[in-house]
Amino acid sequence: MVKREKIYNLRASFRYQRKIVNIMISKGHIIMAVLLVLSITFVAGCASSNQNSGINANTTVKMGDNVTVDYTLYLANGSVYDTSMESVAQQAGLNTTGRSFSPITFVVGDGNYLGGFENGTIGMKVGDTKNVTLTPDQAYGEYNQSLIMPVNMSDLVNASIVPYVNETLYNGFSLVRVASIPNNSTVMIDYNPPLAGDTLTFKITLRSINSVSS
Repeated sequence: MVKREKIYNLRASFRYQRKIVNIMISKGHIIMAVLLVLSITFVAGCASSNQNSGINANTTVKMGDNVTVDYTLYLANGSVYDTSMESVAQQAGLNTTGRSFSPITFVVGDGNYLGGFENGTIGMKVGDTKNVTLTPDQAYGEYNQSLIMPVNMSDLVNASIVPYVNETLYNGFSLVRVASIPNNSTVMIDYNPPLAGDTLTFKITLRSINSVSS
């Protein structure tokens, strides 16, 4: 759901930086996003704190609130692509090596994550779970064939990379894919976001409203 993967960088955000920069590619492990996970100080059962912050059991999320959620991202075929919960990842057979799992925290409307994802929390109460479906135009856009571009094989070899078709590489903070290797001197790199063209469904559970907007 993509501060970037904590779900990738997803920059951190479920947001893909379409700006193409000079190739500085290194091999990396795919994680849905680099989400920048903020640390949360959560004090349970403090009535005075909740009263001062304006948060109670009936408080609903609105624009500008600071919230913490768990999420699971499903693709159109129903498969789990990413999640903040280790048990869900294990059940779905995702690679959990080197991955830490925890809820994510953000301010609704700040744009650190996909707008539809952030706005999907509006109106939720703590403990609520809802599904939010985003079409490609609301997520990472349609797949763009023109974003498959040639790169000199020598640039990759000089970076100690021996590419193969469908390998995922890092280009700065962006994930790119080796689309094809037409000859010994050229590698075709796909700069489309990994989820370009996909309809995404996020299952979101609101864990806490940390502070409300004034």
